[in-house]
Amino acid sequence: MEHRAETIFIEFIRYNNWANAQVIAACIKLPAEQLRATVPGTYGPIHETLGHIIHAEASYVGRLTGNRPKPPFMWEDGPSVVELAAFASQVAAALLDAASRVSPAHIVHEEEDGKFIDYEARALFIQIINHGIEHRTNITTILSSLGYTPLEVDGWGYLSAFPDKFMLKEGTL
Repeated sequence: MEHRAETIFIEFIRYNNWANAQVIAACIKLPAEQLRATVPGTYGPIHETLGHIIHAEASYVGRLTGNRPKPPFMWEDGPSVVELAAFASQVAAALLDAASRVSPAHIVHEEEDGKFIDYEARALFIQIINHGIEHRTNITTILSSLGYTPLEVDGWGYLSAFPDKFMLKEGTL
C-alpha cells in the first residue's frame, strides 16, 4: 500500500512539472506586451507569474533538501521566458528528485523573523501542487482573455498527453 501511495505522490509531482512545461511553452511564443498582460484577480503579469512559480519551486526544493537550485541569472534582471524555461527544467528535475528521496513525514525546519517552525514535508508537497495549479490558472486566465485557446493543463489534459500510461488498451477487461 505504501509503495502505491508513493507512486501516486510522485505522479503528482510529474504532473506539476508537465503542467509548468506546457504553460511555459505557450508563453515562450508571446510578444513582450502580452507577457506584461494581467487581469483583475490574478497574481500579476504573465512573465512575473511564471517567474514566481519557478522561484517558489526552487525555494521548496531548498526547504526539502537544504540544496536550492541556483539560476544562471539574477532575478532582479528580469530573466527572459527562455531563461525561465531552462531554469524551470532544472528545478523540475530537482523537485522530482526531492519527492523521490524525501519522505512525506520528513520534518522541515524553518526560521523566519527569529521564529522557528517545524512541519512535515507532506504539507510542503501539498503547497507545491496547490501553488502551481493556482498560478498556472492565473496565467491561463490571462491567456484566455487575450483570445488564446485555453490550455488543457488539468488532470484530463495530463491523461490525454500520456494515454499509454493511463488508459487501458482496447480489449482489456
